[in-house]
Amino acid sequence: MITSMTRIMTGIKKITALSLLTIAVMSLLSISISSASEVSAKESVQQRVKVGKITQWFTSNGMKVLYQQADSLPMIDFRLIFDAGGARDGNFKSDNGTVLAGLAKLTNGLIFEGTSDLSADQIAEQFASLGVEYGNGSYRDMAIVNLRTLSYQQQRDSALELLTKILATASFPEEALQRESARMLVALDYADQTPSKKASRLFYESLYKSHPYGTPPAGNRQSLKVIQQKDLVAYYKQFYVAKNVVLAIVGDLTEAQAQDYAEKISTALPVGEKAAQLPSASQNTEAIVIRENHPSTQTTVLMGQPVLKRGDEDLYALYVGNHILGGSGFSARLMKEVRVKRGLTYSIGSYLVPMHAQGPYQFSFTTKKSSTEEALKLVEENLQQFIEQGPTKEELDEAKLNITGSFPLRQASNKDIVENLAVIGFYELPLDYLDKYNAHIEAVTLEQIKSAYKRRVHPEKMVTIIVGPDVETLSGKAQADEGTVDKGTVDKGKVLEESKG
Repeated sequence: MITSMTRIMTGIKKITALSLLTIAVMSLLSISISSASEVSAKESVQQRVKVGKITQWFTSNGMKVLYQQADSLPMIDFRLIFDAGGARDGNFKSDNGTVLAGLAKLTNGLIFEGTSDLSADQIAEQFASLGVEYGNGSYRDMAIVNLRTLSYQQQRDSALELLTKILATASFPEEALQRESARMLVALDYADQTPSKKASRLFYESLYKSHPYGTPPAGNRQSLKVIQQKDLVAYYKQFYVAKNVVLAIVGDLTEAQAQDYAEKISTALPVGEKAAQLPSASQNTEAIVIRENHPSTQTTVLMGQPVLKRGDEDLYALYVGNHILGGSGFSARLMKEVRVKRGLTYSIGSYLVPMHAQGPYQFSFTTKKSSTEEALKLVEENLQQFIEQGPTKEELDEAKLNITGSFPLRQASNKDIVENLAVIGFYELPLDYLDKYNAHIEAVTLEQIKSAYKRRVHPEKMVTIIVGPDVETLSGKAQADEGTVDKGTVDKGKVLEESKG
């Protein structure tokens, strides 16, 4: 009896010891699992950042997403903005060494032209049946894919399913490539007949020369004839990837729904790598003036130089200064001096174009043949005076009121908001960029404007393009069939050769 009791007690002790060991192990596992969950949660929190109305995160394969809810209308806007603009064309050459200018534009333009099992007509019909608007666009810095759909579940789910299928299996049909290449060649002929377009091409080619921004996004006659389907496929595979795109989502959906759709879009793309940073764009060492004869009734003049990148610390001072000098329509100095007082032009303005690398500060106007030199001299004098003296206190106050007062209109629609979010994400601006915009404008001083202009704007290094009737004889310079470079051109032959397109 005693022996039996002893065995029973020994068994109980063993069971108890085993239970305690099990409990201890389970506790350790629980702590480990709990710690892992906390780490995962922390990682998720680190990836998710919310500032004001904007939330930013990264999908599982590295795509950046910016989201803002806007539920006043049953609509959702999706904008994919790829670092795949014309500045990347220089990465690709034909077998004979021709830079494939226009490749970015062709690749982006043919995304909706077919997949492995859908034609362009079928894609259009399916989007139309859902009431979906879709589109794309290609520029120097970026390439864009847009989608706008009703927020009702059936429409949005079907629209996103079709979009992800297109992104995953775009086929770039040969027939579409030939058709679009031919259309772009015709567009080049039209551009050569349009003074403003010809001047713009000459301006960028002369301003950026060997910089990627100097490659014409619309291509040239040599490149468009040699671009092949395999080139589009190679370009798409390299740049249309998750780590090289920002997705902006705005509309009538929750953050959880936005995260779900973002993952679906992201997984339709390979992970890939972010495109390399573009090199800085330097200003010329001296002035360049290019005169191009054109049988037009008016002369078009463009003048400028690379000045500003996105996120630059001088952005607000230069922006307010330019608003005063030439960016505010009839209240701008140049409009008052050149048009109102002297009647030398119908329209004149100046523009800052901040980009990944230094974008141009550009002055533009048209005038009659006989007043070209007078108008150009007047613009140069007003610019020089502005650099030396800056604006008046009254001009600054009026500019601030105009800029801050009109700013809400730039966020009035879902389309405006999704464009702003895309720019913030693409150029890696602070998420509170819009919230603090007016405060930054209000903080600009007269001294900051003068300082920024003196440090950043150099008229003696500007490129000036003059396209119009008899512009060579008006200048008193030697004439040439394709154009004349007045001064400061290190390689005259190169500029003239590039001007032929």
